[in-house]
Amino acid sequence: MITSTKELKSQLNKLISDPDFLRLQESFEKESLFQLLGFGHRETMHSAFISWLLSPTSSLNLGTFPLKRFLYYINEENVAREESVMSLDLIESNSLELEKMEVATEVAASAIDPETDQKLNARFDLYLTNDHVRIIVENKVLSRENKDQTETYTKILNHLDELYTYDLKVFLSPDSTVKPKCPEFIQVDYQGLYDFVIVPCLNHPKISMKNKNLLEEYAHNLSMVYRGVNKPMAKVNEELCLAIYNKYKDVLDEIFDAVKNETPEKRKVKTSSTIRKSTISWNDIYSRLNENEKQLESTYGNTITNAEIDLTSGHILFQGKEYQSLSSSAVAAVNSIKGDNYTDRYNGFEFWSIVYPNGERKKLSEVRADLALALAQDEED
Repeated sequence: MITSTKELKSQLNKLISDPDFLRLQESFEKESLFQLLGFGHRETMHSAFISWLLSPTSSLNLGTFPLKRFLYYINEENVAREESVMSLDLIESNSLELEKMEVATEVAASAIDPETDQKLNARFDLYLTNDHVRIIVENKVLSRENKDQTETYTKILNHLDELYTYDLKVFLSPDSTVKPKCPEFIQVDYQGLYDFVIVPCLNHPKISMKNKNLLEEYAHNLSMVYRGVNKPMAKVNEELCLAIYNKYKDVLDEIFDAVKNETPEKRKVKTSSTIRKSTISWNDIYSRLNENEKQLESTYGNTITNAEIDLTSGHILFQGKEYQSLSSSAVAAVNSIKGDNYTDRYNGFEFWSIVYPNGERKKLSEVRADLALALAQDEED
């Protein structure tokens, strides 16, 4: 415990002079190579890099090592389809012939839906195949899936004239609240990709210095805050942060106690992309939400109110009544607290937040900004 101002100043001076602290500070100030090239959080860039990372024949020169680590990870997260689970022994055996796995990006496919007789189209972000295994990865960095996208992809895959012993569908996103609508998709995140695949590759004795530097640059890119979410794609500095905290616990606790009742200013996002004002309509948003994203919550004063989105109509259900817009439901929520004569208007996107099953919350304005950026990025791609 720090007992005097003199001791606090002394500890602060040691902290800001510590090599580990300076290294951590530099990591926040330094732009990644991918950001300098304007690719920082583009889905196509991430898909291309992951393709290089997982391909047994890529210039990474680690053979099937990264692919096996990826299989360990997605099978650990696979709770939807027990019949497709691969054991550790199976992955390590030669029976899957993983060295023959071909990895491609932006693979197009189509099929006729027998129920509607309509043509269904898909573009798989990552497509990994050999004679025994197929893995398709839907990669969502700044966006959520388009309406019924994963369900459409599943229909197309089921109608392709190809049979595999193990057929895995993976949904990759840095945001755990962004979930696939089709339950056959295994949800994974970039934190797991970093922990299960990238870190083991960085520690592999056969990795070249050139490739190690490239992986470190990519890991640094994952640590950068991405626009609209205000958090990194993966926590790559966690071990370093814990080491610094354990070393300077007293002075850091003193700082946290001083600011614990204040909201930290949002970090400035370093990006080469132009920031666009969101003009996405509510209809474009609610049609892309799923059952895990229909619960709303707002805090007005010290009172918490709850509502629900009708995913069919986009109307808001509040206290047994149905409201056609976010703003009208926000007014109703305030009136339920302050009285019916309170007539101020409210921005429903700022008033309401989605509450996810795991307890996380995200303002609808943030959801709209994510979608606007993703659509703009798709246009540029």
